[in-house]
Amino acid sequence: MNRFGSTILLVALSAFVPACGDDTASSGGGGSGAGGTTGGGGETAGGSDSGGSGTGGTADGGSGGHGTGGANLGPEALAVVRGTLFTADLAEAKSAHDAVAMAGEAPAAKAGDIAHDPYLGTTLLGSPENQFLALDRWSSDANMDAFYSNPDFQSAFGALFAAPPTFETFTRSDFHQWGDLDAADATSPHFAIVVRGHLADDPAAIKAQHDAIASGGEETANGLGDVAHVVYLGRQDPREVVLIDLWTTSEPIEAFYSNPDFQNAVGSLFDAPPTVAVYGSTDWYGW
Repeated sequence: MNRFGSTILLVALSAFVPACGDDTASSGGGGSGAGGTTGGGGETAGGSDSGGSGTGGTADGGSGGHGTGGANLGPEALAVVRGTLFTADLAEAKSAHDAVAMAGEAPAAKAGDIAHDPYLGTTLLGSPENQFLALDRWSSDANMDAFYSNPDFQSAFGALFAAPPTFETFTRSDFHQWGDLDAADATSPHFAIVVRGHLADDPAAIKAQHDAIASGGEETANGLGDVAHVVYLGRQDPREVVLIDLWTTSEPIEAFYSNPDFQNAVGSLFDAPPTVAVYGSTDWYGW
């Protein structure tokens, strides 16, 4: 099979519908992540059958998602995929990605995937240049596992990478946040700062500390171009966390995140130094 995936694979993918009812959701069985790997210390696409428990719906947190048929099935979920593309030719990689994304959009949307946002790594803060990042938001995590464990999806999507990508799934927390992952869509390019780590304590215990830092820095960050700060917790281990900030400009990013006071404050949330990477928006196919 070539890198674009065979016609048979894409037809099978576009026809795939997860096994779920219209008004109630059935969790998919545990499956492997895209490419069959676990993320750094985190979750596979198989996840747990029960999904994450986050509260959502508060002023600071994400609102509870709605699954198929409009049933409220829990908080918004997020799939984070990062990996090295199969080619350094970005035009070739874009064509391959767009073919898979276009074929997968309808079945993904039917399963509850409400947004697919592709980014590429920058060189800011020592980030891996042109590393692929996909942020897929789901109305809930009810059908994620069944969708991502589908062999046709795994084969088609996995062909985009030189090696199996890192794949992790999360649910949105009720930590202090502002904006959402659509907040910078009107600005091109815009930038996603992804902070990934393991909390120093349970989320309930660390929330006040995070919220004090976030609320204290919100006005300054927002004034510099940080239009969204969102926090997602691991579906299997809620101490696994990804914090995503969206910026409408890249100019203040290195100075802001390199500030020792900021680094000490944020670093205190984790039991080991988190990874920090900066990604730029693309014109690759998304929804």
